[in-house]
Amino acid sequence: MEVPNRMLSTLERLRTAAIVALLGIAVTHVFELPDKLKESGVRYQGILFIALIVGCVLMAAIATRAPARPWWTGVLALSALPLIAYVISRSAGLPGGADDIGAWAEPSGIASLVFETAGILLAARALPLVATIRERVFTRPSRQRPRRAELIRGEY
Repeated sequence: MEVPNRMLSTLERLRTAAIVALLGIAVTHVFELPDKLKESGVRYQGILFIALIVGCVLMAAIATRAPARPWWTGVLALSALPLIAYVISRSAGLPGGADDIGAWAEPSGIASLVFETAGILLAARALPLVATIRERVFTRPSRQRPRRAELIRGEY
């Protein structure tokens, strides 16, 4: 079965927007990185920021070469995990980061939330499309598939 061009062009547009979201997440965390590395109580957050930045840049770089399903799953993870950490750090607080509790209005945090939310929404839209394409390309109608008993008897 052939995949409609409309579906492929939608995925291409979603992938382009996801690359922008990933790079936006990386840039917003680059601006906060020096402060996190200076503070001794939250240095681990700086290391996590570095891992997130590297992950986002690598995912953006391999966007056209990686298999679609794992790539979109990575986009979802790299978007959702920092958003969850942000909510935890602003509500209950992270170890050593008590000064972040209640600081919901920081501009870099809001910008990061925008990019992270975009990444989540884009991945949520793209993953079902990837599954649909996979079904169209790799499955055969059930009437054409041999049954197990037919396979065993060699009647296919």
